[in-house]
This record gives sequence, structure tokens and C-alpha cells, in this order.
Amino acid sequence: MRKFTKGLMLGILSLAVLAGCSTNVSEDDLKANDWTIEPEEEDVPNMIASFSDHVMTVNVDVDSIESTATDEWEQMGEDFAKELASEMDFKLEYTLDGDQVTLQDTENEDESNTFEVSEEDDNITFTPSEDESDDDIETIVLEPRESEED
Repeated sequence: MRKFTKGLMLGILSLAVLAGCSTNVSEDDLKANDWTIEPEEEDVPNMIASFSDHVMTVNVDVDSIESTATDEWEQMGEDFAKELASEMDFKLEYTLDGDQVTLQDTENEDESNTFEVSEEDDNITFTPSEDESDDDIETIVLEPRESEED
């Protein structure tokens, strides 16, 4: 009976570990929110990412750009630059396969990167895969974007 109990406990523990490790991020998880991406560099504005079926759209979060204008002319220039930036967006095709996502530049088929995908609390993290040779690729943390109505 003791061996049976030990075996049962070991089986339950194994299932609990497997269940904890098997929670993959799904396309529905990605599409559930608009996401804020805060870059590691200080003077770079935040980005906003949104997902649809196999397309990730990224654009500049103009609200995260701090004004440095000292007069109304500079303010007009900043406002114009923000308006231009808000019109720009970048589209990437994504393929989600288990715990990996591949981001493919829609305008350059040679540009793609593969990331390990994980979820912690409400955030989703894209960590560059070990086989990525480009050192410039950074970890991307997607934080749910708070709606403007809150």
C-alpha cells in the first residue's frame, strides 16, 4: 500500500508539473489586448502592438513622447512630428508554434526572428531564441495596454 501511495503521489506531482509547463500562449491570448512595449533605451518612445490573424501591427505610442518644446513654434513642430508618427505602422507576419513565435517582416522576406514565448501574470514575453545570431535582438515584453476609458 505504501508503494501505491508513493506512486500515486509521484504521478500527481508529475501531472502538476506538466500542466504548469504546458500553458502555451495562444493566438487568442495575443489578440485579447492591445499591448504596450517599453524599450530599454531611455529616449525611445513606447510602441503599441496589436495582433490579428497572423499579423502583428506595431506603431509609436505618441502619448509616451515627452515634450521638450520651449516655445509655441517648437510645440507646433513636435505636434506635427507626433501626427506623422501616429500615421506610421509596421506590419509583421507572425507564426505561433507551441512556445515559439516567428516574426517575419512583410516587406523583406529575408528578415525574420524567432522568439521563445512565455506568459507571466498579464504580460507576454518574447525572448530571442538561442539560435538567433543577431545580438541586436532584444527581449520584447508585451504589457496589456490600459484603455483610455479607464
